[in-house]
Amino acid sequence: MPNVGAFHPQVVHFVVASLFLGLPIYWLGFLRKPAFLRPMASVLLLVGTVASFAAVKSGTDAHGPAERLPDTRDLVVHHEELGQLTRNIFAGVLLLELAALALARRAALEGAPTRRVAATSLRVVVGVAWAVGAFQLFETAE
Repeated sequence: MPNVGAFHPQVVHFVVASLFLGLPIYWLGFLRKPAFLRPMASVLLLVGTVASFAAVKSGTDAHGPAERLPDTRDLVVHHEELGQLTRNIFAGVLLLELAALALARRAALEGAPTRRVAATSLRVVVGVAWAVGAFQLFETAE
């Protein structure tokens, strides 16, 4: 696999932009007006999470040269660990969102109000988990 460490800053900024922009859009999607907000937030979560895997890979490739700078090894290793934790959090958030979307779709097809309540509750959990992930993303970037 090629070394993509040189692209780490670009990839990371894509992750940060997607996931930070998606969070308020996700919460605004609960208003259901305009209707495109919910799918837009889901796409931003998907894109940001997939890009986070690329960010971890590019960061792993870039850590060698960064560690050669004086007194940076511990910081780089800590940043790398936080990046992996952030990626894992958003992978979990994405799985929860996919479950919520599947539950909402079944509720719409079957006309089941209890599934609709369960889907909405799961989407609230996704929103809270996304906020936790956004805080972790900020800490990783810091």
